[in-house]
Amino acid sequence: MRFVVRLFFGAVAATVLLLAAAGNANAQYTSSVGLKPSSGTAGSSFTISWNFYPCKGPVTFSWNGAPTWSANADLQNTSGTVAAKVPAGAQPGTYPVTGTCTNARTGGPLSAGSRFTVTGTPTPTPTPVTTTPPPVTTRPTPTRPGATTTPPATTTTPPSSATTTPPPSSTPPATPGTPTTSSTGPKPGELVLDRPSVKPGEALSASGKGCEPGRVVTLTSDGAEVGSAYADSSGAFTAPVEFTRIEAGPHTVVAECGVRLTGAVDQVVTRSSGGQTGTLVILVFFVLAGITVLRFR
Repeated sequence: MRFVVRLFFGAVAATVLLLAAAGNANAQYTSSVGLKPSSGTAGSSFTISWNFYPCKGPVTFSWNGAPTWSANADLQNTSGTVAAKVPAGAQPGTYPVTGTCTNARTGGPLSAGSRFTVTGTPTPTPTPVTTTPPPVTTRPTPTRPGATTTPPATTTTPPSSATTTPPPSSTPPATPGTPTTSSTGPKPGELVLDRPSVKPGEALSASGKGCEPGRVVTLTSDGAEVGSAYADSSGAFTAPVEFTRIEAGPHTVVAECGVRLTGAVDQVVTRSSGGQTGTLVILVFFVLAGITVLRFR
C-alpha cells in the first residue's frame, strides 16, 4: 500500500514539474525595433523592422510619443516590417520610435524602441528662369515715286465644322448604401476601405483624405479603436484596420483627424474548434495509472 501511495505522489510531483517547465519556457519574451535607415531628412521614407512575442492584437509604433503606424501581431505572427515616413514638419534632431503591444500571457505591455535622426529639410529645387528675347522690329523698305507695291495674297482657312463628341463614360453610377471601397485614391472628405467584406485574420486597409496636415488619425468601430495613422502634408493617410471584436454583419469605420470620415465593411465569421493541451493529457495518464495500480494491489 505504501508503494502505491509513493507512486501516486511521484506522478503528481512530475506533473507539477512539467507545468513549471512550460511556464518558464513561456516566460521568455522578446521585443525589438530596428530602423533602416536610421537617419534622413523630413519627409523621407524608412522601414521599421519589429520582433514581438507574445503579442495579442496590433503593434502600435509612435513617433516622438504620437501613435503613427501599426502592424498586426499574434502568437503566430511575431515579426515583420512597416513602411514609414518622417513627418514633413519634423525639425533636425533625434526622435524616439517606439513599438508597443499587449502581452498575451500577462495582459501587460510589451515595448521596444529605437531612435531616428532628422538631418535637415530637403533643399527645394530652384525654378528655372526663362528669358524671352526682345521682339525684332523690321523697318519697311521705302518705295520710290511711281512704283506700285502689291501686297501679298492672304489665304484664309475656314474653321473646321466637325464636332468631336467625347466617348461615353463607362463608370456605373454609385449605388446608395454600398460600402466605400475603391482601387483609386480617396477624394477629399472620403474614407476608402480596400475590400467590401473581411474575415477574421484577413488584412484590411483604410485610406482617407481631407484631414488636418500632420494630425494623428484615430480609427474606431462601434466605439472601439481599430487602428491609427498620421496624416501627411496633403491631409491624406493610409492605415491597417484590426477589429478587436468578431461580430458578423456590417460595421462602420470612423476616422477622427480634425474632421470626421466614415466608411463601412461587412465582417464574415466562421467557426473553429480547438483541442486539449499536452499537459492535461499527461496529468490524466498518471492519474489513471495510479488508479490501476491501486485496483490490482
